[in-house]
Amino acid sequence: MTQPLIEAQGLGVNFRAPGGMLGLGSRRLMILDDISLAVVPGETLGLVGESGSGKTTLARALLGLVPRSRGSVRFEGAAIAGTEPSAFRHLRRKTAMMFQDPVGSLSPRVSIGAAITEPFVIHGAAMTSRREAAQALLKLVGLPADFVSRYPHELSGGQARRAGVARALALRPSLVIADEPTAGLDVSIQGEILNLMTKLKDELDLSYIIVTHNLAVVRHVSDRIAVMYMGRIVEEGPTQTIFAKARHPYTASLIASEPIPDPRQRRQHLAITGEVPSILKRPKGCEFHTRCPFAQPRCRAEAPALSSLTADHKVRCHYPIN
Repeated sequence: MTQPLIEAQGLGVNFRAPGGMLGLGSRRLMILDDISLAVVPGETLGLVGESGSGKTTLARALLGLVPRSRGSVRFEGAAIAGTEPSAFRHLRRKTAMMFQDPVGSLSPRVSIGAAITEPFVIHGAAMTSRREAAQALLKLVGLPADFVSRYPHELSGGQARRAGVARALALRPSLVIADEPTAGLDVSIQGEILNLMTKLKDELDLSYIIVTHNLAVVRHVSDRIAVMYMGRIVEEGPTQTIFAKARHPYTASLIASEPIPDPRQRRQHLAITGEVPSILKRPKGCEFHTRCPFAQPRCRAEAPALSSLTADHKVRCHYPIN
């Protein structure tokens, strides 16, 4: 069996929420709970859910950018919590993150050439010359060499995203976490960026974790999907399996809400109503029962565990859809 490139076991993240005057009465809020997942070399995992479901927090926790309250994360078989600074430096060199805002994630006062080669400087990595390294990275992502002297405000959204890809790949990482990689881009440009990421994955033997609410994105590029709701994974499995037969009502509702370009086809929509509850007042039992059309008394009283339907398909639901 292939060893996971990165693996989380029982991962949890709590934040402190102030309350009352002068912050008195503050309490710990559970943001992530009981997260266990793994990504093997060469795999793309799509992390899906509505805004506020905990996707980005999980991505940051995996890289040690958010302190974990419990659980463990291992990268290339080695634990990364509580390790020496040298181990974190190794993790930083072997992983990279693409941020949601392609233009905003680049400093307006720094040229594109300087921005995409900054990882070399931070990690003291060798390069022939900064300009040559920048031009090689620009070529890798399909941008002209003269972009080294441009600034972020001179780039379109698609060009800025390509520059972000170039920066993420500067040190040839093993794992790239992409937070909403197609956000704010025209549909045609979205396709170009996804095709570029797929091409580079094959050429550079990359693994991806793609954080998005856009199911069309993960369907196009992901091998597996993990669906999150209120800080927990509610369904996980191969992409084809999830789209062919989602077993959690929340997953099924997300898929049903995606538009179909063929007007002759129709999806049967699930009656999901209401908004995601506040983490300040989590529902008892299954947290989705306030919006689930199939909720039973057990759902309101008992929280379901993440159970295996098959060897590679898991669901957190008392009554999975048949």
